[in-house]
Amino acid sequence: MKVKKPNSIIYFIVYIIFFPLLKLLFRLNVDRSDYNSPDGPVIVVSNHESFMDFLVVMLSIYPRKVNAVTAQKFFLFKPLHKLLPLMGCIPKNLFDPDVRSIIGIRTVLKRGDSILLYPEGRCSSDGAYVGIHKSTGKLIKKLAVPVVSCYIEGSYRCMPFWRDSIRTGRVRISIRNLFTPDELQSLSVEDINSALDKRLSGQDALPKLPNEKPLRTNATRRLAEGLQNIIYWCPKCFREFTLETKGCLIRCTVCGNAAKIDRDMKFIPTPGSVVPDTIHEWFKDLTRYEAGKLHADMDSLTVKVNVRLPADIPGDGMIECGSGVVSLSPKGWYYNGELKGEHVSLFFPIDTVPALPIDPNDVFQIYAHGTFYMFSPEDKRTCIKYSVIGECAYWKFASPVQMTPTAIFNEKLYETDCI
Repeated sequence: MKVKKPNSIIYFIVYIIFFPLLKLLFRLNVDRSDYNSPDGPVIVVSNHESFMDFLVVMLSIYPRKVNAVTAQKFFLFKPLHKLLPLMGCIPKNLFDPDVRSIIGIRTVLKRGDSILLYPEGRCSSDGAYVGIHKSTGKLIKKLAVPVVSCYIEGSYRCMPFWRDSIRTGRVRISIRNLFTPDELQSLSVEDINSALDKRLSGQDALPKLPNEKPLRTNATRRLAEGLQNIIYWCPKCFREFTLETKGCLIRCTVCGNAAKIDRDMKFIPTPGSVVPDTIHEWFKDLTRYEAGKLHADMDSLTVKVNVRLPADIPGDGMIECGSGVVSLSPKGWYYNGELKGEHVSLFFPIDTVPALPIDPNDVFQIYAHGTFYMFSPEDKRTCIKYSVIGECAYWKFASPVQMTPTAIFNEKLYETDCI
């Protein structure tokens, strides 16, 4: 696979324009106290809180340039289908074995350039670390080059993926040398994955200084608007899709359960309301609620959808290719319906679908068969529901699980009856 070097002129222009903007809008704090730039090629790994993370990492490690491994879908739309190859980005089908991307990574490292990976494979819905595929450690060990880690904090508060606009605030990134080639040789794949989990989740983050300012957003208005795109379950009356947001308030239209959200992204319940403390805790509760409805003898869950596939002409994005029914059983996901004028029956085994990335209020995605499918349900609000159910089903029915544990998903949780 031919992968271009990042265009130096574009890289420099982006740096001189956007790095000052990141400093101005987000008070970007770059901590390099534990970082010594290695000679030669490196692999840079980072957590993934928001869509600004690519710029944050790329500009924070400049003048080192990186070839970023990027979700295939971004290459399909104008003008990114021309800009991303100029920047040396490598397309990747998420959560799907992609030999093409591995060849691209090897090509870049062999010629002495560096790679940027987001091992989580998607933006976090609730701002918390979502784990990595266990093959990540195996790949890094085989590549045998120094690994540099970046841990980003605060970008979720400023640009959560469930909201279109940005908010000014504070963002911090700490850059650290994580592995040397000798260390990679001596460590097991499990040890490498464990160290990645610990670093990218912030478990080994340095203690905050006494006078350090909190990583909160500067905004004081409209902080809750858009939250209904990922939080759809009321913890008081247990109804779904009854939540509405306005300004800083999220409220159930049935029982009146409500809370205001503050600049620290914490909830302040109104009198008599039952609301978790944070977005992460609320998201964890609704995930447990969905997981508790899944069992080996369950009836298949079904939803009517329209299907989109990549257009034949680069830059033309995704095109409507038919409609049908998507269903989920303990064995996996099924699609039955029309596809490009023909009736098809597709099966995606549960072991191969660890997560369903979404575009809120639009589509949920399944990467398989060397491509990816965008499914748009009749009620587009339910995209997040099927994403949550899909991940719960993976952890409950897949064997063996190929993702590393997180604060929500782990083997122990699914061995108990607490859900």
